[in-house]
Amino acid sequence: MNWIVSVRSMTILWSLASLPFVAGAQTPQGVQVIPKESQLIVPVGGLENTNSVTSIESVAGMTFSRALHVIVKKGAKETNATQMTIPLSSAVAKGDVILAEFWIRGADSKGKSPATIEFLFEKSTDPWTKSVTQVAAANRDASAWKHFLIPFQSSDSYQPGTAMISLRFALQPQHVEVGGLSVVNFGKSFSLDQLVENAAMKSPLGSVTVEFDFAQRHQTMLGMGGDFCQPRYGSAEAMDDVGLYALTHLQVAHARIGLPLNFWNPERGVYKDDAQARASFLALQDMNSRGIPRVVSIWEGPKWMLGGQPEQSGRELAPERYGDCIDSIAKYLVVARDKYGVKVDYVSFNEPDYGVNFKFTPKTMSAFIRQAGPKFASLKLTTKFLVGDTANGTNFHDFAEPLLQDRSIEPFLGPIAFHCWDGLGASEASYQSIAELGQRFHKPILCLEAGHDAGLWQAPNPWASWDNALKTAQVYERTVRLTEASVMDYWTYQDNYPLVNKVGLMPYPVFRVIHQMESVFAPKARIVHAKLSQEGLQAIGSILPGSESVAMMFVNSSGPGILNLKGLPKNHKFKELLSNREEQELGIKADQSNANGELTIIIPMRSIITLQSAH
Repeated sequence: MNWIVSVRSMTILWSLASLPFVAGAQTPQGVQVIPKESQLIVPVGGLENTNSVTSIESVAGMTFSRALHVIVKKGAKETNATQMTIPLSSAVAKGDVILAEFWIRGADSKGKSPATIEFLFEKSTDPWTKSVTQVAAANRDASAWKHFLIPFQSSDSYQPGTAMISLRFALQPQHVEVGGLSVVNFGKSFSLDQLVENAAMKSPLGSVTVEFDFAQRHQTMLGMGGDFCQPRYGSAEAMDDVGLYALTHLQVAHARIGLPLNFWNPERGVYKDDAQARASFLALQDMNSRGIPRVVSIWEGPKWMLGGQPEQSGRELAPERYGDCIDSIAKYLVVARDKYGVKVDYVSFNEPDYGVNFKFTPKTMSAFIRQAGPKFASLKLTTKFLVGDTANGTNFHDFAEPLLQDRSIEPFLGPIAFHCWDGLGASEASYQSIAELGQRFHKPILCLEAGHDAGLWQAPNPWASWDNALKTAQVYERTVRLTEASVMDYWTYQDNYPLVNKVGLMPYPVFRVIHQMESVFAPKARIVHAKLSQEGLQAIGSILPGSESVAMMFVNSSGPGILNLKGLPKNHKFKELLSNREEQELGIKADQSNANGELTIIIPMRSIITLQSAH
């Protein structure tokens, strides 16, 4: 190792010493917010929904002597179909810093994938406000226990019984054991960032071998882009300052624009090309002038057409209104083409499976497209419908497959699309099924809302946190690798889940991470997977267009570690960038790979490293 590596080793040691408490040091006293090992006494609900059974098993060689064993025999659409809910036993104040700890082990019913559960801290009643939602996946060796430390901050104040810990088991058919459950409130004795860093230090990554096979190439990237949907929320400005900053400083390879149907067609037969509607047209025109591929999505509909109350979820469009809705969309597309000079390739309803505004089933979606396709053709519109645009990846297969199998609408269908809000929690099988559908029906795959937490807007100013940036990298890597998505559109490149602070346009850490990832997910890059010797690290690579240059990304959510890279181009020089809580896109000189295509680097805790060919 060269002197640069030695300096970074010293930095890691310094960070250990600077933490408020670390492994081996005296931990500040906290208050248990649920009885310790509650999983041994609280019954699991909804066993009948998944044909599940439970038992308490003896455990040897651990700090706990018994564990809950859950066997889930049948899948479910919702992860809470089978879950344990443990009421709060002591009061928690808003902003209190809390640490959950537990161990799990197990595998899916086929013994091929790790067992997976969801951990939540949430309000006990509607609106079920969640302070944390985190998926915990066991080791691939189903006999080995895996330790989890989950730091979080309470989003509100709760008295005993008004909030709860939830353990959700219905992620897949599986057998899973849970032991040593503890949830401790440390109040405000230190920050969440400090607690997170300490938890990471207690779970060092260690030494990991990462082997790439650059001969095995997967999807070709269209690239990274973003949503530009503020007119959908009522803005009469086509582009805000945050959006302009993204367009200026990022390589925007794709854009999703909101069609504000409620403003465009407020009354039957009345179309208003002004204010919000005009803003959406101008946004389309701007993207077109920049050569950025784009899609259009519909959220809210006018009350006369959709009924209900504005922004009410779950409203189904009456079949007798299909013609009105189709006419409204077609008129918008014609005006975009004939007045603004913009051809719209693809259109969708946003999250129709969930029904954020418009709700469709696969059957009603097929009926709508079957009627809309010929109408579009009669107006010489070549616009096709995206398949899905679902609220998450887990629901995608069941919603999209019937559409793809319907020969009557096949000519009117474009790429398949989904949102990856569940990307850190969905099972590998559910995300891989998206890739399978794309391959079977020869469809490109677009992730049109890329993010890790659809409820993040409820947290106090999360945009400036390193945790937000790190989890964004995690969900990008996992989504691209498992689903073979060729487009990742961040939600959003405007002032909604913002990348930069609109006051002074100062980039948040997540902006730097998005910029850093562009080197790996560049337009026309071919994705390459990596084989890892152990879990706890995420890794992905690509062959860059026009050359045999390569790029790689490593995402470490644990403590510090050493990466032993293999399969690299031989005697190859790399530019290395590091991002962590202290600094983002820090340039670090790395040795070139040796004659065997090997390179060893140190990766700090909770960090992202990218390597890109330097020649």
